[in-house]
Amino acid sequence: MKNVVPILLILLSVQCFGQRKKVTPAAAKVDYLIPLTAEKWEFQEGKVAFETYKGAKAMKIEKRSGQVVLKDLVFKNGTIEFDIDPSESEFAESIYFHRKDAREQEIVYLRMSRVNNRLANQGIQYCPYFDGINMWDMYPDYQAPAILKPGEWNHLKLIISGKRLQVFLNNATKPVLDIPRLEGSAAEGSIAFEGASYIANVQVKPDEVEGLSPFALPDITDHDGLYLRKWASSAPFELPVGSELSFQNQPKPQLFTDSIAAERAGFVNLTRKHGGSKTRRAIWLKTRITAKEAAKVALQLGFSDEVWVFLNNQIIFADKNLFQQNMKRYPDGRISIQNATVDLNLNAGENDLLIGVSNDFYGWGIMARLKQGDGITGTDHISGIVSLAKEIASIDLEPYIGTYSSVQAGYKLIFAKSETGLSVEPTGQKPAELQVTGKHSFSYPAEGATFEFSLAEKKVILRQGTESREFLRE
Repeated sequence: MKNVVPILLILLSVQCFGQRKKVTPAAAKVDYLIPLTAEKWEFQEGKVAFETYKGAKAMKIEKRSGQVVLKDLVFKNGTIEFDIDPSESEFAESIYFHRKDAREQEIVYLRMSRVNNRLANQGIQYCPYFDGINMWDMYPDYQAPAILKPGEWNHLKLIISGKRLQVFLNNATKPVLDIPRLEGSAAEGSIAFEGASYIANVQVKPDEVEGLSPFALPDITDHDGLYLRKWASSAPFELPVGSELSFQNQPKPQLFTDSIAAERAGFVNLTRKHGGSKTRRAIWLKTRITAKEAAKVALQLGFSDEVWVFLNNQIIFADKNLFQQNMKRYPDGRISIQNATVDLNLNAGENDLLIGVSNDFYGWGIMARLKQGDGITGTDHISGIVSLAKEIASIDLEPYIGTYSSVQAGYKLIFAKSETGLSVEPTGQKPAELQVTGKHSFSYPAEGATFEFSLAEKKVILRQGTESREFLRE
């Protein structure tokens, strides 16, 4: 018994010693601070300096600096935060992320002429770039007031997680911007700054998203069946300044070989699909509405920059939403379903809604929504429009060419190939370009005339208003 106590003490001391050896040191704290030194950044010579400012190592960015790009870092998800002392005379203080290059990227920026005004929603804004186009006028909901501390450091924190973005200003617990869905084309890329300012304490924390879900928030318009979301489309074409779209230059059916569908909030995003342009250009969009009986329906229409609306080949509306020329529609020249209201006098059956859109300033597109659906039996029926266009594109015009005469008429019809398709020349008149409207069917809209061929019977029927005449091939 005398040896029991010493033996127990030895065992306990060995056990305690073993337990102490298993203790692991705390993990080293990760340093996310980005050095503000010349070798870490890509910039224009003479536009950026690195110095101590207000007690912090800072990057001084001059006016008209262009983008100051962080080297050797590809950012996808995580947190970007920094301190900024902005210049009050600068137009915008910008941070770019998911930057493929200067043409494809996303941006958050302070619009300095609007900060420190609680009623100015343009204080801080988010938008994507497509093909070098800043889409600020296409996303009016992605902005908010921003209250800064003049003459002091202001702290900005961006949390990017999948399709979500939250922006916090000056350590507030509530985000100043809460973006339900990132709209950019790229999911990763570089980071850059732009705008005369001092930047300090830049931190980039990959994958640290503070619990922010990567999934986009629901689009509350998804359940709204009154939006017109599917459109057949032509290719864009040049529209010189001073030119207008009109009844006389409506598009031929064979042009509608493409289609486009609305994005979030019913936005038909023409910039994402067709990019930007240095000159004025236009595009035709077409959809089909089916009504049980004749009815008058109001169409809510958002547009940028100019629109011409046709219903069943008749022009019914034209308007401009031009920010630069002070022809701005509410809200402040941005696209919105509130830009305009157009009355549609629908016929019983199918109705073709045709919209010409032109643009030469930032983004372009439309939004379209019927105010009520009583008596409407169908919308978004574009498959027939596109299939007809493709059928027409491959049509063989040879069987229609020839001279046709009629006992009823004192003239002949001469059908021939032209540069754009098929033309008809009545005796003693100039040739007229025809539009293909269906299988063996052509029209001349300016005179309300249609020509229906029966190849087996070698004849064509001319219909004009309530009259019709039959011509036989010679």
